[in-house]
Amino acid sequence: MSRLRPEGELTSAQVADYLGVKVQTVYAYVSRGVLTPLRRDPSAGSLFALADVQALAGGARSGRRRRPAASDDVRTAITEIGPGRLAYRGRDVTDLAGHASAEEVRALLTGDLVPGMPSRESFDPLRDALAPLLAALPDATGPLDRMKHAVLVAGATDVGRQDRRPEAFARAGARAATAMALAVPGAAAGGPGTLAELLAIPLAPCPPTLIDAALVLLADHDLAVSTTAVRVAVSSGADPYSALLAGLAAADSPQHMTASLRAVDWLRGATEAPQAALDAALAGDRPPGFGHVVYTEQDPRAQVLIALLEEQATGDALRALRHIEAELLERRGWLVNIDAALALLVMAYDLPRWAGAVIFACARTSGWTAHAIEELAEPGMRFRLRGVYSGARG
Repeated sequence: MSRLRPEGELTSAQVADYLGVKVQTVYAYVSRGVLTPLRRDPSAGSLFALADVQALAGGARSGRRRRPAASDDVRTAITEIGPGRLAYRGRDVTDLAGHASAEEVRALLTGDLVPGMPSRESFDPLRDALAPLLAALPDATGPLDRMKHAVLVAGATDVGRQDRRPEAFARAGARAATAMALAVPGAAAGGPGTLAELLAIPLAPCPPTLIDAALVLLADHDLAVSTTAVRVAVSSGADPYSALLAGLAAADSPQHMTASLRAVDWLRGATEAPQAALDAALAGDRPPGFGHVVYTEQDPRAQVLIALLEEQATGDALRALRHIEAELLERRGWLVNIDAALALLVMAYDLPRWAGAVIFACARTSGWTAHAIEELAEPGMRFRLRGVYSGARG
């Protein structure tokens, strides 16, 4: 094993060596809360207390994991996450965003099984089927709830819904993504086009190229909770639309896709009074849009999107975020994450508060579809958990 640091701390590589797992598994432990970094070292990345690692190893060897109760590892060839790095099938997202379209990345993730953009023959019937249902929803229905209904309609009008071949899942994923985009208020006014072109109608004046880059950056993120929900549903034998709906339901949370809404509210206040926002953050809890359970150096998605915004938009929000970002990283080690970048996108183009969540949801259908297809090759019902009864006994 590599030499321990004098103060009894381990780097991510040393933790992997100690536990006999891959470094990616250590990142997964962090993302699930199984292992918490002690602190961050610019030269070494995340550092972990030796005692915590020993406790985790002891629990594993005795068969008593603190969390979770099921298998820790799900092998995947789709997405790799490392310190400050995200790659889809070996292609770094920093090279893809702004150069590859969301449709090209969807094809990359799904193994080129996915069809191209919807034709007029497939687009018009789907839009027509959605129209009466969306019109019947209460005016206060949020975009993500509208998207859930859209996925149901997409499935109900697909004669091949029960087809569980990989190519059928790919077609269903693309169809569901189109339906979700059409469910965004105002999007149905357009015709067949890319996902970015459909979303650019309700998200005007944001350029379609910028929306496309955001869709690429958010296409997948390994075994996030929503992706796990999709894989569990597929493992149980669910059809592709039901599996996607499981992912969307799990993602509709302030801890996941709607986190950018809180970041928008915070950034608006920070734009008006940046120093007060910084002082409050230094004196209290981490503000929305900062910190991440996986990334320790930087969230590459956030940095790419903010850099693109710096090229195309300027304003007080951008200056305030950059100032606060530098101070919080230096003083607290809190890095800016994708939620803050989406909030900046909303502020820069005066978009609806929910715009970031809409882009996130439409983007992630690509990753959900890819993971669903990959899960088809695994044994069914493999995610069955075993409860440890702790209630009253008769």
